[in-house]
Amino acid sequence: MKHLILFLVVICAYFTSGQELPSLNNYEPSTYQAGNQNWMISESNDHFIYVANNKGLLEYNGSQWTLYKTPNESIMRSVKTQGDRIYTGCYMDFGYWLRDSTGTLKYTSIIQESNFKLQEDEQFWNIIVKEDYVLFQSLSHVYSYNKENGQVTQIAEQVEINKFFEVGDSYYYHVLGVGLFQVIDGKSELQGAVDFFKNETVVLVYEFDSKVYIVTQYADIYEYHDGVVEKTASSKFDEQITVYSASLLSDSTLMLGTISHGIISMSLDGKVNYAMDQSDGLLNNTCLYVFEDSAKNVWLALDNGLSSINIESPYRMFHDKDGELGTIYASFQDDDYLYLGTNQGLFYKEKLSDNFVFIEGTQGQVWSIDKVGDSVLCSHHLGVFEIKKSEADYIKGTNGAWEVLSIPDYDDLILVGTYKGLQVLEFSANEWTFKNNIEGFKISSKDVVVQDDYVYVNHEYKGVFQLKIDENYSKLVESQKINELGKGIGSDITVYNDRIFFSKRDAIYIKEKSDEKFLKNEGLSKLVSKNKYTSGTFIKNDGYLWIFNKEGIQKINIEVINGSYDIESIPLTFELRREKIGYENLTKVGSKLYLIGTSYGYTTVDEGYKYSRDHQVYINTIKKYDKNNAIALDLKEPIEIPYSNNVTEIGFSTPYYNTLSNIEYKYRLIGQYDEWSNWTKLNDIRFKNLSYGDYIFEVKSRVNSVVSQNTAQQEFSIARPYYLTTGAILLYVVLLALLIIGLNLAYIWYFKRQREYALQKQQKELELNNLTIEKNLVELRNAKLRSDIEHRNRELAISTMAMIKKNETLNELKSELENLPKTKESKSLKKMLDKNLNSKQDWLTFEEAFNNADKDFFKKIKELHPSLSSGDLRLCVYLRLNLSSKEIAPLLNISPRSVEIKRYRLRKKLALSREESLTSYIVEI
Repeated sequence: MKHLILFLVVICAYFTSGQELPSLNNYEPSTYQAGNQNWMISESNDHFIYVANNKGLLEYNGSQWTLYKTPNESIMRSVKTQGDRIYTGCYMDFGYWLRDSTGTLKYTSIIQESNFKLQEDEQFWNIIVKEDYVLFQSLSHVYSYNKENGQVTQIAEQVEINKFFEVGDSYYYHVLGVGLFQVIDGKSELQGAVDFFKNETVVLVYEFDSKVYIVTQYADIYEYHDGVVEKTASSKFDEQITVYSASLLSDSTLMLGTISHGIISMSLDGKVNYAMDQSDGLLNNTCLYVFEDSAKNVWLALDNGLSSINIESPYRMFHDKDGELGTIYASFQDDDYLYLGTNQGLFYKEKLSDNFVFIEGTQGQVWSIDKVGDSVLCSHHLGVFEIKKSEADYIKGTNGAWEVLSIPDYDDLILVGTYKGLQVLEFSANEWTFKNNIEGFKISSKDVVVQDDYVYVNHEYKGVFQLKIDENYSKLVESQKINELGKGIGSDITVYNDRIFFSKRDAIYIKEKSDEKFLKNEGLSKLVSKNKYTSGTFIKNDGYLWIFNKEGIQKINIEVINGSYDIESIPLTFELRREKIGYENLTKVGSKLYLIGTSYGYTTVDEGYKYSRDHQVYINTIKKYDKNNAIALDLKEPIEIPYSNNVTEIGFSTPYYNTLSNIEYKYRLIGQYDEWSNWTKLNDIRFKNLSYGDYIFEVKSRVNSVVSQNTAQQEFSIARPYYLTTGAILLYVVLLALLIIGLNLAYIWYFKRQREYALQKQQKELELNNLTIEKNLVELRNAKLRSDIEHRNRELAISTMAMIKKNETLNELKSELENLPKTKESKSLKKMLDKNLNSKQDWLTFEEAFNNADKDFFKKIKELHPSLSSGDLRLCVYLRLNLSSKEIAPLLNISPRSVEIKRYRLRKKLALSREESLTSYIVEI
């Protein structure tokens, strides 16, 4: 429930004292975001609350407020619902509101539709709705609206109509200074006892047991029949009050709203049940209207804000508004006495009394109240007191006591846990007296239990100690720390059904009587999990073990024999309880009635109370977001949300107005996930970036532990994104077809190119192969040519060398002939030698061989030097063969000296410089 300011109703100091009152919700103007004053309240079939406010029509669905401003911006004075219509009245207009398909209320003016002309400055203060017509009351007229034909008619006219009432099938209204009128057959008739009601304002006319009763502004009640007025009840207030509004409730009591004293609950015989004013929690002392809804909650339209009282509720509150009691640390019911131990002392209240009384001598901090045997003992900052009805006797020798407990097998002894260890009390001479301190143990003993021969002491900061005490309970024999239990703030230890229980954050351990060790109980440990834990305090009361956590008060019943257990929960959350953490206390004060001590007083819980009304959950709105603007969608038509605005917000609520009830919701979105969420207090949910498709949103509510009768559903869909619409898909198909065709053409082109490329490659390979073959052939030919050249060069060289040898030999023979006598034979021989030395045939043979070896030489040199003679050419040939002058001389049949001369002459013909080599030049041609 958003922005709910919760106040717990308290005792009314002005009228009554010490009363336990129902809980109260307060709604400040800052909560509902409208005007301060509220004038009238009504409830629709779906249990939504509608309020006529200074700023317009307020709607409350149990989770959030919505303001619909008055069309003509005037103050809205009246509201009444019927079916799907909400009728309202304001300045110079009345009409009705209908919810459109988006869940928003839209106004229709009956005055404008019917063209009815009102009197000047009329405001409409009350509305009565019947099956065929609706009555609207202003201060001077009553108008009837025919729902079938839309006509408006006037049925009453007076100078100043104070109030207008429906009583059974009749209508009454009061005119101050004139009297009480009844409308009969559309006409107003002044009733008997005119003078009686002239000067006293009538605030309520009601029917009870077929009789008509009248309530006046001074809270007097009169019976009216056959023109006779008889007072049946008189107000019993210490001072005169003024009642402005009133209502007969379904429990046959009257709720009176006053001008300056808040509200009063009064029986029909005039007895005041309780009263509340601003000091008790109301926002304002002026109550302008009282309305009871279908769940028997009483709504109050105040001069500043709104309040609702939970008449039908298992809870009642006692609020120590004056601080006389203080914070309650302990409570105990003993026969007809209720005891409260607080930080200010010990108080008691007798069964038939409304007031708590302080017990003298107990001033100071009370820690616990326990009954041991037949004795009620109070553990106090000063020590131990024995309570005897309205008195408390201090037990001398005791000091700083946390708690007391019995010792098994020692009926005359009591063990006391103190600030500085353990003490023992002894029963003698019909009273409890101090016996001794237990020597050897001086640790603060706030939580103490005894099992068999051992005493267990829990210290929040040190841990749990197992103590062995001697038989006389006078001194410590043995002490050891139980390390496996650890330690913890708010931890506690107790004995229940012969088992020791130890509790701290996240764990509850149990030690069976027959076991030596503590074992963690996983099931019970869930009650003190991190997200639930407030403290580990155990309370034993009414045969059950109780533990308090954030979610409520857990009542544990454990079987004595097998240790099985079941848990019942009282859904009174930590925020609503407001107890002193670590000092939670609970005591049974009635058949199913329990008292819970708090920091402001106490709360009583009727565990046997059964809620009379089932509840339902409603989906109120579904919105999409365009950028940051929320747009309400039509709930009656198929909802499709554009993918581009893919943020969906769904609001839901359960109109349940009990202050101390815990309302939670769980939901799922079928289409995204089928699992239900965890229970949550949030009453709206926002989904972002949903995939396109169809969804069903379902929500349930839970009030305390009761799940709603219905599961509310809302279907919606997320449209496909623009790139997945039908047109887009068709475009994609066309583009895909074109792509396929294009790819096919591309493949055809590609394979054609590949084929052409392959053919070209094959052609090139063939050409390259042919070139390779041709090259090989050329190389083979060149090799053959080189071989032929080499062979010819060898032949040429052989021929040259042969010529050289032959000529050398012939010249030697010729020289030898020169030395012989000159005879005819010698001359003939010499002549034959000269002939052979100068034989042209040898040169021709040599020239042919040279041409075969170096075909182009003669051609090139002749082209370069056409003036060379045959002798010059012959010398050039020998020089090309790189022959020396000595080797050339025999070939030319001249001396080496002559060869040098020839070389010199040839150089000049060739025009060579002195630096150039003749042989190199000829070789390079």
